[in-house]
Amino acid sequence: MHREQIQERIQDLLTQTLGDKYEILRWIGGGGMAEVYLARHRVHGAMFAVKVLSLELAQDDRIVARFVQEARTAANLSGHPNIVTIFDIGAANGLYYLIMQYVEGEDLAKYLRRNPKMNPADAAKIICQVADALAWASAHAVVHRDLKPSNLYLDRAGRVIVLDFGIAKATDVPSLLTAATERVGTTYYMSPEQIRGEPCDVRSDLYSLGVVFFELLAGCKPFEGDSYRAIELAHIEQPPPDLTQLDPHIPPELCRIVKRLLEKNPAQRHQSAEELMSDLNTFSGAQTPLGIRPNSVAPVVSGRIIPEANTPAATNPAAAVAAPKGKFRIKAVVVVPVIAILALACCALYLYLHKTASKPAQTVPVAKAETAATPVTVRRDRFKGIMLLVPAGDFIFGNSTDPLSPNEKQTVNLPAFYIDRTEVSNASYKIFCDETGHKPPAGADLTTHPDFPVSNVSFEDAEAYANWMGKRLPSEKEWEKAARGPKGRLYPWGDEPWIDPPTTLQPVLSNPDRESPYGVYNMAGNVAEWTTSHFPDGPAEINDLKRALGTDKFSRDWKVVKGGYFGETADLKQQGRCYMRRGYPKDVPSPKIGFRCVQDAQ
Repeated sequence: MHREQIQERIQDLLTQTLGDKYEILRWIGGGGMAEVYLARHRVHGAMFAVKVLSLELAQDDRIVARFVQEARTAANLSGHPNIVTIFDIGAANGLYYLIMQYVEGEDLAKYLRRNPKMNPADAAKIICQVADALAWASAHAVVHRDLKPSNLYLDRAGRVIVLDFGIAKATDVPSLLTAATERVGTTYYMSPEQIRGEPCDVRSDLYSLGVVFFELLAGCKPFEGDSYRAIELAHIEQPPPDLTQLDPHIPPELCRIVKRLLEKNPAQRHQSAEELMSDLNTFSGAQTPLGIRPNSVAPVVSGRIIPEANTPAATNPAAAVAAPKGKFRIKAVVVVPVIAILALACCALYLYLHKTASKPAQTVPVAKAETAATPVTVRRDRFKGIMLLVPAGDFIFGNSTDPLSPNEKQTVNLPAFYIDRTEVSNASYKIFCDETGHKPPAGADLTTHPDFPVSNVSFEDAEAYANWMGKRLPSEKEWEKAARGPKGRLYPWGDEPWIDPPTTLQPVLSNPDRESPYGVYNMAGNVAEWTTSHFPDGPAEINDLKRALGTDKFSRDWKVVKGGYFGETADLKQQGRCYMRRGYPKDVPSPKIGFRCVQDAQ
């Protein structure tokens, strides 16, 4: 039986089992262990996630016992805002299921794939929230034993929720489900004592949390290798890399905390989660609210937030987490006239953009595939703007034959995603500024050329717009794949340079003969574009920018900028090559830089 058939079979059985109380809406995620479904209470309308043990695994009494233990462990930990809450457990019609309240968001692993390196203040806040959850679990004699980014979930209120206590172990009760020498966890994040099969307490969780902290700050894991055994030996024998050497901008107090968390001897680490929190509280950045948010957006239907099938929450089983409580609780409020007005405004914008677009662009097909075997799917955003599918699969990243290439040529595999067909226009950005009160670009006239790309926006401005649209900014690899296609074109239109490109900005729908293999416009020319990838700036780059700006008041967090631009000094022959990159501080706008957005595909 195919996976889809199994999912449908489980949904039918769930409907038979819970249908009088819950409406089982759809499958929203799952893996080898369990499937997760979105359900709505038939009386009060609240949304829940129902986690169902795999039908195949449900035949194994030992695995069923583990599944039940997960529910009991989580139930014992109920009451903490950073720990997932389970409301009910049941068994019927051959199903073993848990009922959890549902909230939209995404796991930290997915966030890190887009933003490999995190602001130190946000990293400290995340670790502090997780430490608070570990303190609560430790007070209940529970050790998690599998802390890793995919088990840390970001909700829409800026809260971090610890998931999957399914392999957690009560520290004061021997477990017959885990043999004395059996190791449970993920190799990259396991403590030395866990690797050796020794008893674990909260200090083992703190080591795993130290690995996560290192990854958030450095953009890489402290220990990597060619095999699981090599990674295990590194955890046991090798000292972690010096964070101050990897990035001198990381605050020294955080480097010291991470170093202590990663001590090989548990006696030399923090001895409790409370001690770690006290240590983190000496870092002022940990005191303010978390500044990052998940890449998720949910439409409002009949007064309730319901994720679309293509949002991260709908494709990730980790989306089944406890709803925020207290002051962080999210409430969906619907005012029908406002929605109607916004809908009319979106339609008016769409008609206006098409009316002002250049004539050649109006006759161009929506998109075309590079080969007949590569179908192109179109998605419409809230302004009825076109987003084009970049299918999942391999593509050529970088170029090792060009001495100017910043990246070694390699084959990279990316999941499917949608990308805006054009750069964000002045017209769209003006609506964003008008509705949110966001400050327009300095000296900008967003009305004279509404169909031109917006420019002179910082990375932070672009990110704010993307979040408002329910989208995100692309990573460097996503941008490059959308520009050059799977076969590694040098330029979006092919391998030959543009002999006589324009020297001034053009409408976003101009130059249809220069589109990328996926039908995307102006990925080499018009404005260069922000990505979320980190650019390793050095003293030379910083000094050059100091001289150009006449100040050193700019962020040391630089982002990769892709694509050449139209201008008097534009060199599309070089900078227009898809693999070329430049860097710029995230808080500094430039008249040569604009952006476009992406969304995850199901």
